[in-house]
Amino acid sequence: MKVLAADGLGFSVPIDSVSKIIEHFKKSGRVIRPWIGLKMIELNKMIIAQLKERYPMFPDVEKGILVPTVIPGSPADRAGFKPGDVVVRFDGKPLIEIMDDRVGQRIRVVVERSSKETVTLEVIPEEANPDM
Repeated sequence: MKVLAADGLGFSVPIDSVSKIIEHFKKSGRVIRPWIGLKMIELNKMIIAQLKERYPMFPDVEKGILVPTVIPGSPADRAGFKPGDVVVRFDGKPLIEIMDDRVGQRIRVVVERSSKETVTLEVIPEEANPDM
């Protein structure tokens, strides 16, 4: 797709994403997105090094997703997520790609916490509010 007002600027959407959107429209007439109620920051080596320098108790991880905020009353809150958690696995797979369209289906999440604590949580995504 090209942006008319910007010469030479364009973007693309992966065909897998388009196929899922089409399936959602066929089934329910709208796109359904999962929501667990976390604010997330994908960590890289530079961010991890800075966090370890600032917070000596930061988990010893090489990659993951930092959870700075858990929405009160959300599926993540009910599952036991805490601000500062570092998600290292969703259902045994790397990072968040697993959520896909799994509304209502239990997902096991491995979280690293300070003090070298590893916790496995189970969260059930809800349908995202389209007005949010």
